[in-house]
Amino acid sequence: MNIIHLTAAAIQAINEYKINLQIPATHYLRIGIKQKNSTDKGLIIGFDEPTDKDKTVEVEGIQIVYHPGQALFFAGMQIDFLERDGKKGFELMEKKS
Repeated sequence: MNIIHLTAAAIQAINEYKINLQIPATHYLRIGIKQKNSTDKGLIIGFDEPTDKDKTVEVEGIQIVYHPGQALFFAGMQIDFLERDGKKGFELMEKKS
């Protein structure tokens, strides 16, 4: 079972960003949570080099890196890439069946 799921739109966007931004092969997709307060948490997603404290997994051909202590916040969730109202970006949501 994957720690997190990616939609086809997310996979396409990630691969396009890697090419367009010329991301080095040593950088993986980092997924994490930033916490503003006890109830307000947001998704962190970007390219980064893994550290010795990180876990790495491959999901749908995408190398993902994350801090093990944050996994409980996104384990089993799904990342989608959405475009609406002239804005686009990644969104963390419950996995659709």
